[in-house]
Amino acid sequence: MIIKNRRVNIRVLICFMLLCFASTVSFAAEVPARADSLVVSGNQHYMNREYEQAIDCYTRVIGMGYSASALYFNLGNAYYKQGDYPKAILYYEKARLLDPVDEDISQNLAIANTRIVDKIENIPEFFLKRWLGGLAVLLSPDQWALMSLVIFALSLAAFFLFMFTNSYGLKKFGFTAGIILIAISLTGILFMHKRKQLIRHSQGAIVIAPVVNVKSSPDEQGTSVFVLHEGTRVVLLDSVQQWKEVKIPDGNKGWIQERDLAKI
Repeated sequence: MIIKNRRVNIRVLICFMLLCFASTVSFAAEVPARADSLVVSGNQHYMNREYEQAIDCYTRVIGMGYSASALYFNLGNAYYKQGDYPKAILYYEKARLLDPVDEDISQNLAIANTRIVDKIENIPEFFLKRWLGGLAVLLSPDQWALMSLVIFALSLAAFFLFMFTNSYGLKKFGFTAGIILIAISLTGILFMHKRKQLIRHSQGAIVIAPVVNVKSSPDEQGTSVFVLHEGTRVVLLDSVQQWKEVKIPDGNKGWIQERDLAKI
């Protein structure tokens, strides 16, 4: 009798586990479908000029943990149509962070930036830093990784040619090609790492308060060194409690309260 009860319990347990597994798989399948449905609804609301509803749909998808340049771009467009230029700039910047070479994103961001008060000139970067940064953003981290893997496989083929051929010319070619391909593969890995760093550890932020007095120190009693308006992009440098040290494109620095910023 005890053995029979154990068998029954085991069967119930197995059925319960299978039921849980099936529910998990079903839920995992439902989440992307739900996100896709919300994006489609958001797009339809946007086309119908129902921008508030479109924003709600897009933000709900982001709340599910999804991020994509097209999603941020659409959300930026909806905010722009509402006249909320700071949030439009914020989401255009988020979209550009994921897809820096998309011309539509850059164009819409440039248009939105004409709508804000502050017009700050950029300090030109050192050409080598600008050139390397430009190369890093040409591909996504996954694309850099795939390219590096393919080139590494080609380098192995070149070294096999070097080791197993009897021809001096082919040996020389295999060795030289292998070294060059290994160097290119390692460079691709470095660019992949840099691209990931740019995405995961972005220090950009957008001022979301209408007017901000930037302080010389992280407290209300600090001297106001300059004024910023909503929509201005800044770079985060340091943090002290609820204060953030920021730098603007012309190189000036100061402290702003965290509540007045939205991180890209």
